[in-house]
Formats: sequence, structure tokens, C-alpha cells
Amino acid sequence: MKRFYPCFLLLGLVINVLTLKAQQLNEYGFELWTALPVSVDGTDLPYAWAGGLNNVQAGMMDLNGDGFNDLLLFDRHGNRLMPFVYVQGSNKYQWAPDYRRFFPAMEHWFQLVDYNRDGFKDIFTYTPGGIMVYKNKGTIPPAFVKAVDPYLTSLQGSIYTNLLVTNVDYPAIYDLDGDGDYDILTFWGLGSFVEVHTNLSMETTGTADSLLYKRTQVCWGEFAENPESNIIYLDTCLNRTASLSADPKHTGSTFCLIDLNGNTVVDLLLGDVDYPEPAVLINGGNNIQARMVDQWPGYPLNDPIAMWSFPLIQQLDIYHDDQPALLASPFDPSLVKSRGSESLWLYQNVSNKPTPDYRLQTKSFLQDGMIDLGLGAYPVFSDLNGNGLKDLVISNFGSLDTCTYNVNMQLKCHYSSHIQLYENSGTAQNPEFKLIDDDFANISQYLWEGVYPAFADMDADGDMDMLIGESTGTIWYFENISETPFEWPVFAPPLGAPWGIQGPAFATPQFTDLDEDGSIDLVMGGRDGRLRYYKNTGTPTQASFSLITDYFGKVNVTDSTASYTGFSVPCFFKNPKHEWVLMVGSESGRLYYYKNIETEADARFSLESRHFMYISEGIRSAPALAHLNTDHLIDLAIGNYGGGVTMYKGINPQLAGVVETSLSKPLLLMPNPSKGSFNIRLPEINNWQIEIRSIQGQLVSTFSVANSEIANIDMSGAKPGIYLVGVSCSRGRCPGYGAKLVIIP
Repeated sequence: MKRFYPCFLLLGLVINVLTLKAQQLNEYGFELWTALPVSVDGTDLPYAWAGGLNNVQAGMMDLNGDGFNDLLLFDRHGNRLMPFVYVQGSNKYQWAPDYRRFFPAMEHWFQLVDYNRDGFKDIFTYTPGGIMVYKNKGTIPPAFVKAVDPYLTSLQGSIYTNLLVTNVDYPAIYDLDGDGDYDILTFWGLGSFVEVHTNLSMETTGTADSLLYKRTQVCWGEFAENPESNIIYLDTCLNRTASLSADPKHTGSTFCLIDLNGNTVVDLLLGDVDYPEPAVLINGGNNIQARMVDQWPGYPLNDPIAMWSFPLIQQLDIYHDDQPALLASPFDPSLVKSRGSESLWLYQNVSNKPTPDYRLQTKSFLQDGMIDLGLGAYPVFSDLNGNGLKDLVISNFGSLDTCTYNVNMQLKCHYSSHIQLYENSGTAQNPEFKLIDDDFANISQYLWEGVYPAFADMDADGDMDMLIGESTGTIWYFENISETPFEWPVFAPPLGAPWGIQGPAFATPQFTDLDEDGSIDLVMGGRDGRLRYYKNTGTPTQASFSLITDYFGKVNVTDSTASYTGFSVPCFFKNPKHEWVLMVGSESGRLYYYKNIETEADARFSLESRHFMYISEGIRSAPALAHLNTDHLIDLAIGNYGGGVTMYKGINPQLAGVVETSLSKPLLLMPNPSKGSFNIRLPEINNWQIEIRSIQGQLVSTFSVANSEIANIDMSGAKPGIYLVGVSCSRGRCPGYGAKLVIIP
């Protein structure tokens, strides 16, 4: 037996070395800072850092096992899931972001439906080609497994094929025939007519636990929608084939089945792309043999729903009074056809009769409890009043100004940017923010879009001047002419193209002294995903900038698999070793992290991560980092296109690969040792990001895995040795996973 001791000692040394090396992998630690106070007009915002809302869908399910349904919001602008836990004995909800990690990644739309009647809500969501269904495993907190693969099918004619629901349609999932299983209504893929796909689970198996669909109707409701407009033709099921050749297109619709007149038969609220009000169709038949016989001009009669474009209406028991409320929000996938603010309308049913009476309660349900600037949010920290505390400035892409129809009856909307100023009214140890100016520097008067500010003392007078980038690429300089550096800025009228600088479209400037020569230089991101570097060759009182390179550090955050644009937002800061490092926001929402910063024109920064710590808070991410307290750990704010900001508090870095996990399955590599090709058994179905590093901590390869529990990895070209495998989910916060891989010749 003694001859085996050296092997055990060697194994122990290897594990110790791995642990020591793993400690070097994480430079930072972050956790959501939900309790950081933010107030508006003297009232604390209960969900200040939830990230804002644009085009929202909702569902209800019990997240924490207390017997009360909680609320899930899903914003299709960024596919962001936002859980809110119901506070018992009140009509209030508490933001609960930790529940995000228990849900699979979803795109475009979702519905919570207990299809198998086991008491636990399941998920129906979009997948290319139709519908994906995730079955709830019945645990608290929830866990889900795929119920279909690759999509839900239906017997159509003599063959089973995909039950088509496009990414611009929101189907009705409803038990039309009252047999206990859920049927599906959606528009014919080529437009105009509504199909019924009947669930035959009860008829076939005697239970609701199967998803056995058959197309049983091709013109439910006996109406047709004009493919060119939102005009509805009642008593129309003719010429279905002719309509295909006449105009083979369908642009998107939303369904809400609801009994509007108290006769126990469902009527239909039908949303249509590019139109603000839903069509209100009254059913003169029954649920199965529906016949729409009347169209009302708007609904509800008092304060009718009007969303600018493409309303989605849902019935949910928001008040827990067994009287479903109405929620209305835009469904348009376009990033420039949303109200931005006031985009989640809540109507309460105040009637005790079968006929509902919905009254508008708010146009900003939950939204009025969070930072929400409309479309987009770009946070910047700067001490603007000279008291030593970092204030928070947030700009945006814009708030809705006007919407008009062009000659082709297409909706075009214009937005106007503004900037909010939040004073840090706390202390050096305990920051807190209060809104003191909703239109800082009166920026909205200029009708710019995509405004992004940067601050520095450009004339050595002791106060902060401001530089603005915007959508056209024009740069604007605002000189602070305040008489004392300890007052809030007072700006002179803006000067366009200062120092002869013309930026890229959607310019995002940052002042920084990267070469530490005492002169403030300028870095600028933009729509193309790159960075530009301008060297300050002037004096402290008279700056002068020269373009050094328009491809600084060879940074490009454009995800070419999904877009032609990157929308880079740079933020240079010092790491714990007091070295310059770089975080860049992107259109995809991922945060890119770079080290080895140099200022030469041909410099190439070291890309350490394409998805920094796997933090994902929505598309068009905009990071801002600052020390907000005295713990010497940097804090992180992230803006997103939902119009809000999410705050992360700096904590002591965690050991890479050493995590505590509450998920159900361990990370398993098979085979291990491997000759380079191996499988990873992942903890659960999700979208996963995989990083493989050398024993020295150098990044070797990255992989993405979508909606799977197994990842097939090919590293056949890798050198023999020991590698560290890191796995984490790509949406929301979830634990990371670590494992050691041995590659043999």
C-alpha cells in the first residue's frame, strides 16, 4: 500500500494547485444591490433597480410556495424576466430577481398555463417554427423540463407538423370545449383567418397531461382581418385560398379571449401591429362555433386602451380578489414603437355582476416604482456638486414624442432624449440617491435621440463640464459657467463639434487619462461596436484633441451572428491591482471585459471575457463603475433598453469553480480524462456559457449552449494537460459551476 501514497500526495498537490490558480480567476465579486435607496419627490421607489419596462407580458404562479400566486413580467425588448412576489394581505408586490435563475431562456412571448392540471403552471413560449412547452416539475422554487422537442406539433390534414405561431403573434391558449385540456387559437400563418388547434388529450388518454393537437377549424369566429390594415370583416370565411394569392402576408396579432357582456361566451380583444386600439369583437355564437356579430369602437368605454402600436391585453387576478384585472402593454417587437414609459396599464374590475366594468387604475403599473426613463438607460457616475460623493446621471435613447403614419400607412415614431440627475444624498459609507432634476440641462428641448453624457473639468476652473454624444454622431460641448465648483452645474449653450470632433452614430464618450500624463483624453463608443481614442494635446485650460485610432484596442462588441451593429458603451476603470481595465456594454446586452490597456494606435487589448461574470440585464447594456462606499470594492450599475438601471454592489471576490448551488444536478464531464472531445452534463435546461481556461487561468475557448442539458465540446486541438471548465447560465444571475478536465494525448 505504501507505493500508492505518492500518487495520493501528487493528487492532493494538483488539487491544491488548482485551488490556488482558481483563486486568481475572479478579480471581482458582485451581488444585486436591491436595497440601495432611491427616492422621487420624497417617496422611496420600491423596485428602483428592476430595470424598467417597455413591451411587457405577464403571468402568475406561486414562486415561493405560500399559496398565493406571484407575478412574472416578461419584456420582449431584451427578453427580460422580472419576478415579483405577492405580499400577503396587501395589493403590493416585491421585486424578487433571484427567481430568474429557475426559468429557462425565453424569446418574444410567453404564457403560464397549467396544461396538465397538476396545480403547477407550465410555460408556453416562442421557438423558431412555433411553440416550445416547458413542463413544471412541481418543485418550490420551480424547475422546468422540455415537454416537446423541437416544437409543439398538430395534426394538420394527414400529417403532424409544427403548430405555427410567429414571433409577432400572441396566441390564445384556452379550454374552448370545456373538456379540461387547453386548445390553441392563432392566425393562419399567411394571414386573415383564425385557426383552432384542439387538444385531444382528454379524448385520447382520459387525462390532460398530453399535448395532442389537431387543427379542427380554419375560420373560428367567422371573421377575417384585412392584411393591409386593422379592418375586420364580419361574417366572412369565404375565399380563404384566394386571399393567399392576393396578399400572402401576415404582420402580427394578439389574442385575449374574454367575456365582455356576461353571457358566459368568450368575446375577443384583438391587437394588431401598427394600430393603437384593439379590435373589440362580440361573439354571437358559442365558444366552439364562434361567430363574431358586432364590433365595438373601443374598450373599456371609460379610458379605452390605446398603446400607439400593437396592444396586448391579458386577464390576471392581480388583486387576489377572484376578479381578474386587465393588463395592457405594447407587443410590438420594434425597438422604436413603444411608449417606453406608461407602458403597462392596469384596469380593475369594479363590477359585482357577470358583465365586467373595468376602470383604469394606472398607466404605469409597477413601472412607477422603478427608475424608468422610457427607451434605453445610460448611467454615469460623477461628483457634480463637489461634495465628494458620486452622483448618478442617467440619459436615455428617448421618450415618446410623436407617432405618425407615412404614405404606406406604416407607423413611425419619434423620441426625444432627456437626462435625469440623482443627487447622492447619503454618506461616504451609505449612499442613497434622490431625483432632483428630471430634465438635466434641459436636454429635451434639443429633440436629440440617444444622448450619452461625459463629465470632466476641461478648462481647469474646478467644476465639471459636460460632453454629449447622440444618435447622429454630432458631439456637443456644454461649458459649466457656475461661479463656484460647489454648486450644481450651470451650462452655457452647447457648442457643436468641439475641437473638430465628429463622433460615430450613437456616440458614447468617456473622459479618462489612460496614459496618466495629467491630460484628460477621450474615448468614444458607437453603433458600429468599436472604440475611438482621442489624445488631448492641449493644455489644462485649453484642450485640443487628436484622433489616434478609430479601432482602439481592436475592440468590437458587435455580435455578427445576430446583428450588424454593436452599440459599444465603454467604461475604463482601475482594477484591484490599480491597473486600467475596460468594460464595454453592447447591443446584445453582454458586458465585454478587457485588460492590458495600452494607448498606442496599434494596441490590442486582451479580451478576458465576452460575457463578464455572465451578468445579463437586457439589450443595449451600458455599464458604469464607481466606488460608492468605503469598502474599497467597486460597484456596478448597468443600464438597459428597458429604460432602467440594475445596481450591483461590490463584494469580496469568490473562488472560481468553488460555489454553493441549490440546483439539482452536478456538473459532470464525460469522459474525463479525454482526448479532447467530451460531453458536459449541465445542471438543468437553460442557456449556458462555457469557458475553458488553462491551469494558469488563460482563456482557451468559449462555447454557448442553448436550451440543453448536454453540451458536446470538441477540443481535439488542445495540448495535453489540466484545464479548468467554468459553466454559468447566460440570462439572469445563477450560480457558476466549475470542474477540472484532463486532456491526454
